[in-house]
Amino acid sequence: MKPIRAVAATLVAGVAVLLAPTLPAFAHVTVSPSVATTGGRGTFAFKVPDERADANTTRVEVVFPENAQLSSVSVRPVPGWKATVATRQLPNAASAGSEDEAADKAVTGIVWEGGAIKPGEYQVFEVSLGPLPTTPGELVFKALQTYSNGEVVRWIDIPEAGAPQPEHPAPVIYVKPPDASQATAPAAATPTDDGVARLLGWAGLALGALALLTAAATGLRRRAPAPASAPLAEADTAARLSP
Repeated sequence: MKPIRAVAATLVAGVAVLLAPTLPAFAHVTVSPSVATTGGRGTFAFKVPDERADANTTRVEVVFPENAQLSSVSVRPVPGWKATVATRQLPNAASAGSEDEAADKAVTGIVWEGGAIKPGEYQVFEVSLGPLPTTPGELVFKALQTYSNGEVVRWIDIPEAGAPQPEHPAPVIYVKPPDASQATAPAAATPTDDGVARLLGWAGLALGALALLTAAATGLRRRAPAPASAPLAEADTAARLSP
């Protein structure tokens, strides 16, 4: 039985080693929902996790995409955090003389600071924005995460369809026509595609191998003659009682 148990332990350890590099990292700055309708508006939640064991997140900056003139933006208050919205003047707004000053400007970014996200925790920052572009496309919201030790993590890498997920992917909203707004975002660099599939595959192989080893061990116990165990028991008892 000991050789079989040793083989089983070795198999489990080997599977653990194989799974280690394939496990995906889920602690990214993300935006939800990631799909929106052209020409509409929506409320989007930026989820920011703290990935450090010895530092708090003290500042979060989300930079708005330059290819979209998002002029109507409102921020949901977060207790302990102060939100500052930065804007820029639209090129044709000054000459047009619009009475709506808000419509003459586009939001360039939002900064949240004053609060703290502790290690192992996350914070959700909700933003209502629009109008979204009338043509389909991608809106990339690059994010900068500042820790209490001064470190700045830049979530600015743009995911590409069919390519591995970058180390620090930027949050992306995929703008689609109304008839396609219910479709999921492109399976470009989502952490659940490749990593989880491998995880399930290796786990299935490990369970199957363990089942075969268990069946083999059961067969050996059933075939072993009963008297053979007597000398082992006697030897063990003698060893324990010897001075």
